[in-house]
Amino acid sequence: MKYLTFVCLLFSLRAFASSDVRHGVWAANVEGERLEMTLFHGKDNMRSTMGFDDPVAVYSGLSKGDLMSGGANVQFELRRDAGTIAFEGRVGSGTGAGHYQFTPNDAFNRDMQSLGYAPFRDELLLLFAVNDFTPQTIRDLRAMGYQPTQHEVEEIAIFKITPEFLREMSQNGYANLSLREAVNFRVGRVDAAYIAQMRELGYSNIAARPLADAAILGVSPTYIRELRDAGLKDLTLQQLKDLRVGRVSAKRIDEYRKLGYDNLTAHQLSEMGIFNVTPDYIRELSTKGYSNIPVEKLLQLRQMGADKILFK
Repeated sequence: MKYLTFVCLLFSLRAFASSDVRHGVWAANVEGERLEMTLFHGKDNMRSTMGFDDPVAVYSGLSKGDLMSGGANVQFELRRDAGTIAFEGRVGSGTGAGHYQFTPNDAFNRDMQSLGYAPFRDELLLLFAVNDFTPQTIRDLRAMGYQPTQHEVEEIAIFKITPEFLREMSQNGYANLSLREAVNFRVGRVDAAYIAQMRELGYSNIAARPLADAAILGVSPTYIRELRDAGLKDLTLQQLKDLRVGRVSAKRIDEYRKLGYDNLTAHQLSEMGIFNVTPDYIRELSTKGYSNIPVEKLLQLRQMGADKILFK
């Protein structure tokens, strides 16, 4: 009931949100010692959202006791280099909602201008604030040989491309990553643990781009082990990527086998996935009297659209 109360409060607040990025509404929920926060602003509040999470302790004037209480009115702040976000509203039972006001820090833009960047608009300043981005990050990156463009500054902030991350990647065999490669690593959640597990599985000496591409597609160590348990061993990284594109899982392989397709190759599996030759599709053909169709014919039916005639 309390959760429903906060949901209703949030939707009522949205109706009064300002189109100015400096004002809007917020909703939050507690996850352990962290607060998952979402800001809503703009004329269409469902589209103009910004989500982030930080330890509860970084908020001035807010405690976990407030958040987990039966209900409390609160005022608290998140102070960052790019500006301060002041919150007010109501919290309780691990959730909360209310209004926020963002006050940009003019000194931040002046500092960035001294580094050669044009002033950033309010929406980007708010983004920098929620991501705790500081001009010092640019100074540190330049000391490492990077020269970020205006646009790259946004990506550095969003994806947290820090000197610490770049040094960690260098220590794990990926020295001198370009900023684009670093962003792709972040998108794919490539970290030291991912690299180590991939190497343990035999995927060593993989260049940065194909490794990031694989990670972005969801080629994880867990996925590789799952396929190996299903009998697909010694797959290349490209085969793994193709299988992910085809949404091939151990469960789907098992379903194919139960339908009589026992010895499908990695290429056949990925093709069947890409062209939507699913177990359900094969079962549907069977109900129409078409059984034991070779894989090549199944793919042809899908590619030619001939199945539409069969199912009339």
